[in-house]
Amino acid sequence: MSVLSILLAAAVSLPPAVVGADLSSLPRVEAAGAVFREHADAAPADLLTLLRARGLNTVRLRVWHTPPDGTCTTAATTALAARAQAAGLAVLLDLHYSDTWADPGHQAPPRAWQGLPVGALADSVRAYTAGVMRALAARGVVPTCVQLGNEITGGLLWDTGRTDTEAHRDNLALLLRAGMAGMDDSLPPGAARPEVMIHIDNAGDRRLLDGLARRGVLYDVIGVSYYPWWHGPLDKLEANLRDLATRYGKGVLVVETAYPWTLRWFDTTHNLVGQESQLLDGYPATFEGQARFLAEVTRIVREVPGGLGRGVVWWEPAWLGPGSAWENMGWVDERGVLRGGP
Repeated sequence: MSVLSILLAAAVSLPPAVVGADLSSLPRVEAAGAVFREHADAAPADLLTLLRARGLNTVRLRVWHTPPDGTCTTAATTALAARAQAAGLAVLLDLHYSDTWADPGHQAPPRAWQGLPVGALADSVRAYTAGVMRALAARGVVPTCVQLGNEITGGLLWDTGRTDTEAHRDNLALLLRAGMAGMDDSLPPGAARPEVMIHIDNAGDRRLLDGLARRGVLYDVIGVSYYPWWHGPLDKLEANLRDLATRYGKGVLVVETAYPWTLRWFDTTHNLVGQESQLLDGYPATFEGQARFLAEVTRIVREVPGGLGRGVVWWEPAWLGPGSAWENMGWVDERGVLRGGP
């Protein structure tokens, strides 16, 4: 089958109920020697295959522009996306538009774009987005959804695309439209565009989405992060998702979440979550408590009014290895045995 025929035939929307995992670090974890097993006595197996058999249907993958350590490059992410698609998984692409982590406190433009005026920056966003999409297409991969930025409640590509002034908010709208134009540039005539996601870290903060609505920026899905030690109890998540769906009439997806299965650590790096005070009442740091947490988040999303709840994506459920501050948040134990998940 030709690349063109793949693009024309591909499904370009997320599964009706996303059961997802962000596995962006998997190649690095595997390269460090980690192996995964279905149970303690099983032979080593491909984690993607194991998770697919348990009901996973979507893999989220981040892309950095020119990362100093060579991880999450376009080439590396394209290879992992092809592997995931071959395993029967949909691909959700997470464009950070940075050389490293983009999050609520960091939205640094790639070094190659620093100092560009807004028009040239928008042109760079458009060309880069098209280039990533074409690299995926060359491997026969069509994402079902593309995030334009990561946790962009405060904007992206700072300072140009911040949300602190009307002028900056105008810039942000221009940059997001440039990303969508780049997606369109990569598609042959007759091919549908993948769904576009706007990802916010705080589901209770409406300023970004209200600003985009006033400027007529069109997108398909609202993605939110939910980590209870930062974002509050589960009933707050439920209220916020219902309000988002009602206010904007768009699908809502918990695109990042996690919960610990232990408060121990297994190397010299202390874990991000390691205190009882960070836990929710009734959800202990065990695999059983983690499973209850995932089930409740899934229920909350499923019951969003109007059928607008789109699913849940667990963040980095296999990030093992020296220096990981996330090893106790995964679906595998310290030996790589699959103990949690869908």
